[in-house]
Amino acid sequence: MAEDEETATARYIAGNISTQPMLKTLFEILSTMADDPDKYRARLKAKLFEAADTMPLAEMAPAREDKVRAFVRETINTVLTNSRPN
Repeated sequence: MAEDEETATARYIAGNISTQPMLKTLFEILSTMADDPDKYRARLKAKLFEAADTMPLAEMAPAREDKVRAFVRETINTVLTNSRPN
């Protein structure tokens, strides 16, 4: 049975949201192995921002492409926020 559009959209969003904590955990583990964790996260964030701005996307309207790239940058920023343990 095919899903309706609302269910399919909710499943897609949930899949994307659920990957963010996993990515954040992986990046935190990797950064703790670096000599300077904050510097490592900052360099990684810069490289990912560069990739987000230049990666070829499927054909779409320019306004949608801008939104997609903005959401990717927002996700990168959320996942790679510098935080120190308490």
